[in-house]
Amino acid sequence: MKEYKVNFGKSDGINLLKAPLMPLNEYISAHKGLVIPCHDIILQYNGGLLLVRRNVYSPKDILWPLGGRIKRGMHIEDSLREKVKEECNLELEGIVGLGHVRMFFMTEPFNHGKGTDNIIFMFFGIGKGELKLDKDHRDPTTVLPKDYTQEFRKDLQPYVRDFMDLAIKLVKE
Repeated sequence: MKEYKVNFGKSDGINLLKAPLMPLNEYISAHKGLVIPCHDIILQYNGGLLLVRRNVYSPKDILWPLGGRIKRGMHIEDSLREKVKEECNLELEGIVGLGHVRMFFMTEPFNHGKGTDNIIFMFFGIGKGELKLDKDHRDPTTVLPKDYTQEFRKDLQPYVRDFMDLAIKLVKE
């Protein structure tokens, strides 16, 4: 993804944009009224593609890639690396953009009644290290190319299926 820096004047100017996480009450208001930019990644791990189940909305309890909200003031790939490290303890290599989507969920984690509205940038990458999921994720599922059948595909959420169709072609043995 191309990134542009405007009016920085310093080589480290992007770092000035970094900010701590918002206080929860402010984030709930933002979540209720704004589109939230996110990045997800389908990881090659142990010869297949890694999906997990999330314990929180959105989405909860279905096979899904790792990822989430883009961190402010960071290059998108650096933000993605941090997010993956937090969620599953893996390091990333060979990050490739797969595309982007607009995603609407009727569910959301804060009970504000407005659902979740995301723009999601999807990536493929290779995960290295020992997989250790955080408290928000469970049931790691590594889908080998030979197991990525029509029968398996039909049970995936369309967003996941569409990007798995692209990512499965990138798996290196």
